[in-house]
Amino acid sequence: MEPLPEVREAAKRLSLLSIETLDLLPALELVSALAVSLLPSCVGVSITVVVDGDPFTVTATTPDIAAVDASQYLTDEGPCLEASSAGDAVRVEDVLDEERWHDFAQAAAATGIRSSLSIPLNTQDGARIGALNLYAGEADAFRDNEARIAEMFGAHVQDVVTNADLSFLTRDLARALPQRLDEHEKVNQAVGVLIENRGFTPELARERLGYAARQAGIPVTAVAELVMILGTS
Repeated sequence: MEPLPEVREAAKRLSLLSIETLDLLPALELVSALAVSLLPSCVGVSITVVVDGDPFTVTATTPDIAAVDASQYLTDEGPCLEASSAGDAVRVEDVLDEERWHDFAQAAAATGIRSSLSIPLNTQDGARIGALNLYAGEADAFRDNEARIAEMFGAHVQDVVTNADLSFLTRDLARALPQRLDEHEKVNQAVGVLIENRGFTPELARERLGYAARQAGIPVTAVAELVMILGTS
């Protein structure tokens, strides 16, 4: 089948990423859009970058995809964090059968995701800098494709991220954090859910909500809605 013109153009631009000087976010958004265009069943992509030990979702193709990342930041566990820290590709065959990361599985299923693949991103000297996360609407969509996907996209993402000045992330994303979490009733409700279901103190619950929102680059109210969904399922 002949590729669509926009796919051919995106592939051409992708091949130039290693020799062109591009802004970080447009370059990563290009990689994400191309991955969705070329990979069967892929419904979304996000890119996690670790800055000073903290993971950030630098870009996500949809708010729902960012919220799935937020579910991992909320609990400090999930496939993108595992890939980022361990340095190995992590494949979730079917979120409906996933037993390692319960909250991630519930959040993914709620957005129509059935499987995922997180590919670690490393610098040339082997330092771990994050993960490329792909989400599919079908179960086991990425079986036996880790190496091919890593070859197609991973190297380009690594080049762009390695050459970028990431210091702006902690500054700009922190600026987006709401100044007063208790202004939102949804946040208050989510705090109650975390206290009841997780045994968190009120202070820890608010801290985790804010952290997950900042790291995923989404409003804290969106994380609160996610907590409410997880708490009632």
